[in-house]
Order: sequence, then C-alpha cells, then structure tokens
Amino acid sequence: MPSSNRTKRARKWILYVGIFLVLLAVLFSVFVNRYLEPVLRDRIHTLIIKGSDSLYTYKLGKLDANFFGGSVAVRNLHITIDSNRYLQLAAAYALPSLTMELDLVRGEIKGIDVFDMMFNKQINIQEIISTDADIRLLRHVRRDDAPKNTQPLWKMVQPAISSISVNRINLDGVKLLYRNADTSDAIKLQFDKCIGLFDDIRIDSAASADTSRIAFMKSINLQFNDLKFRTPDSVYKMKADVISYSSRAKVFEVVNFKIQPTLKEREDFYKTAVRQQTMYVVEYDRMKLTDIRLDRFLNNNIIAADSVYIDHPVVTMYNDKTLPPVFESKIGSYPHQKLLQASSTIIVNAVVVKDANLSYTEKGSKTEKEGTLKLNDLNITASNVTNDSNAIKRNRECLLTTTGKVLGSSPLQAQFHFYLDATDGKFAAEGDVKNVSATQLNALAEPLANVKMRSFDMKRLDFTMKGDDFSATTDVTMLYDNLFVLLQKQDEETGALKTKKFMTTLLNRFTLYESNPGPNGVVRKAVGAQRSRLSSQAFFGFVWKSLFSGMQEVMMKSGRFE
Repeated sequence: MPSSNRTKRARKWILYVGIFLVLLAVLFSVFVNRYLEPVLRDRIHTLIIKGSDSLYTYKLGKLDANFFGGSVAVRNLHITIDSNRYLQLAAAYALPSLTMELDLVRGEIKGIDVFDMMFNKQINIQEIISTDADIRLLRHVRRDDAPKNTQPLWKMVQPAISSISVNRINLDGVKLLYRNADTSDAIKLQFDKCIGLFDDIRIDSAASADTSRIAFMKSINLQFNDLKFRTPDSVYKMKADVISYSSRAKVFEVVNFKIQPTLKEREDFYKTAVRQQTMYVVEYDRMKLTDIRLDRFLNNNIIAADSVYIDHPVVTMYNDKTLPPVFESKIGSYPHQKLLQASSTIIVNAVVVKDANLSYTEKGSKTEKEGTLKLNDLNITASNVTNDSNAIKRNRECLLTTTGKVLGSSPLQAQFHFYLDATDGKFAAEGDVKNVSATQLNALAEPLANVKMRSFDMKRLDFTMKGDDFSATTDVTMLYDNLFVLLQKQDEETGALKTKKFMTTLLNRFTLYESNPGPNGVVRKAVGAQRSRLSSQAFFGFVWKSLFSGMQEVMMKSGRFE
C-alpha cells in the first residue's frame, strides 16, 4: 500500500513538473516571439541602412516569428534608393557595382538560430524563400580611379551583427528588371520569371578574403525565362526563351534568341525612312559561354571566357538602295576596331559559330528590283578575340576562319587576319571560291545591274589581300570558261528588259577574255590590284570591291596582269 501511494505521488509530481515545463516553454516562447520581432527588425535595419552606407531606405510591413518552427514570414518589404545619398556617392565615384530596388510581397526565412541572433549577434539561417517579388537592378561601371578603400559590408554592420550565414536563398518566379544606369538611353532587360539559387552565403572577414566567392556567395545558379527587350529608340525588339548562368560550371547560356524590327513589314519599316538603312533579323538556337565569371563583369567590367559557341544563327538583311545614301564616315569601324572600342574589357580565347546562314537582299537603285546574296552552312572560328592591352602584347593577331557555301552551292573558304595593335585598321585576308555558274550570278546581276551572264563557268578563284583604313591591295587568280555578258536596258513603256546588242558585241569581242587560261595556255593573274576605300564603305563591302578590282583585271583585256 505505501508503495502504491509513493507511485501515485511520483506520478503527480511528474505531471506537475511536465505542466510547469510546458507552461514555462509556452511563456518562454511567447516572450521570445515578442522579443524576436524587434530584434529581427533591428537586424534588418542594420543590414539595409548601415550595410549600404545609407544608400537605401525601406518600409517593412509585417513579421510573423515562430520560435518553435524557427521561421519568420515577411510581408511587404520595400527597399528603395535614397536619391540624395545616391547623388553623393555617384559624385564621389563610390557607388557599388550593382544597386537594387525591391518590392517583396511575401517571403519566408527558415531555420533561424534564435539564440545566436539574440545573444551572440550572429545571424545563422537555413533558407530564405520568395516567390512573389519585383527586383530592379542597376549596374554601374566603376572607373579605374574609383575609391578602393570602401569599407566592406561585414565591417559596416558591426558591432550590431558580428557575422551572417545563410545556407541557401531560393528565388522562384520573381520578376527582374536590369539596366545600365550610366546613360539616359540605357538598355533595359525585363525578365517576367527569374529563378535563382544562391548557396553558402557568408558575410564575415574570412568570406571577404575568399576570391572563389561572388559577393559572399559560394555558388550562384540563375535562370531567366521570357526575356523582353527593346532598343532605346524602340526600332528593334529582342526576345529569348531562357538565359541561365551557373557559377560552379562557369557557364552562361542563351536559348532561342531573336532580335527583329518592331515593325516587321518592310513597307512599315521604310515608311518614314529618308536615308538608306539596313533592316535585319538575327536569331540562333543557342549561345554558350564557357569558363566565364560573373563577378569579373560586375566588379571590373571584364567579359572573359574560354570560348563562345553559337549554334545555327540565321541572319537576314535587307537594304533599299532607292533611298538616298547615308554619307557617314565608317573610318575606324572595321570589326577589330569595333572590338577595341568596346566599353567592356573583352578576353575570349575562341568564338565558334556552327551552321550559320546569312542572306543579304538589296533593292537596286536603278532597276528597283531585288537581288539576294546567300551564304549557307557557314562554320566560323575566331581566336584571340580581345581588346585587353596585355593580351594584345602577347598576341597581336585575331584570326577569323570561315568555310561554307556561297550563292547556294559554291564552296567558300576564307581567313581574315586582324591586327589588334595597328592604329590604322591593318588587316590581311586570303581565300578561295569554287564552281560558280552563270545561273547563280544572274540572281544578283540582273536585278541589281541590268547585266545577264549568257554563259560563265568559274572553276576556281583564289585571292590574297592586304589593307587598312584607306586602301587595299589584292592578288587574284580566277580560272573560268565561256564568259559572255549581255548588257541590258529597260523599256520605259513596258518595263521589259532588252539586250543592247551593239554594246554587248563590243564588250565581249574587244573588252573581255572568254576564258582563263586562254588559247595560249597562259594563266592570267592580277597582282597588286589597288583599291581606295570610300569613307562611307563598311568593311565587307570594301573587301568585295577590292576583290572585284582584281577579278576585273583578270577578265578585261585592258587589265594589268601577270
């Protein structure tokens, strides 16, 4: 019996102690939850205001803290840039590489170590999640003379916060707007859906010294869906299905990209045009940059990659030559000169373009008819694509090699040597074209020049060229048979083309060689054919005119050849 009484008393004590502990836990939870929200608000204030050197202001709606769940629900957090402080930092060239504005409707912080935050001034979090936010990023290109001694974030938030650790930030489906803030007509990129995973975030002195981290983060994975973009003048619009970046793989990728005129129809595009301009559409299946680091671009404005791969680009261009020409100097606008003038430092070992198709259509100024030049199945490789002065000292030559087909089926191969240390646009080129027929050439010659090739069989054309901003010298060997050209005129009443019989006879009998080699078996070669550049000529237009000068010397009996 006494044993039974002792057992009952023990059970009662256990029950009382249990109830007391539960009440104590509840009271402690209520106390902590009430205390936790002010502490969180204070830490958020420190991070946003002190951590940005007062660049930002903010409004915070509701915080729902749960001690037992170790989680906090955040409602209606709005972070904006303080315009006065922005102007002060801009004047001192002390703005960070990126500034941000945020409208967060809902977010959740999971796995908070409450004791560390309250008693050790440490913020340790398992995961931050948001699926409902608008983020606006502005990029600022830092000048070389910008202050280097800006106080790091981990030091700014002390002593209120001693360290910050977040295992993961998960953004799923947020909206993102990005633009360059340095010019009034800056390009804006709008992403309707952004997915981002940021792993192993550490904000302390050790992480600040870790060069493998990007803005304190060990790993970044970004995916942007449904890109929308317009040029500042709204003439062109751009779209892409997916843009992604992985810091671990160091890969940047764009899938299904297209840029085209906002006004798609030619009649609409040229309705208000007063001068010649090229209407173009560019699209490709995939572009991939390997071994690229986002931090070098954000912090130092350096685009560095081991390689750039572009799969199946299709480029379509149209130019209406019936409009008055644009008398604008293109001196200094060769491809390598454009590279040297780029606003970012570019260091790319190789650019590889696979299975490209290019189509250029021109409406003739005299005939008002259209002729199209097509380049198909192009494979292009460019090496040492850089404007970095140190890289150029090690290797001054950017080499571009291309193979493919011209005029539908004629094999083409060419190499271009761009000299990056030349101040006068120096370049060299060599290449060959095989098996071109009269039928292929007539697709261009008739609509653009009122000339028809009755017969022509070109077996092979080989050329070498050296040039600069102002002139080019070309050597050409062209082997062909059965050259006979018909000069035509357009009947003013009917619009029909008629052959100028007398002029055609004179041209073919006294001006042109029918074949090369001729009856004597001697192969004619144009050596040192000179061509001066019009200041308004673009690079590839000038290359074609220089090549044609050499071809004329081979074909014409008045030509100078060896």
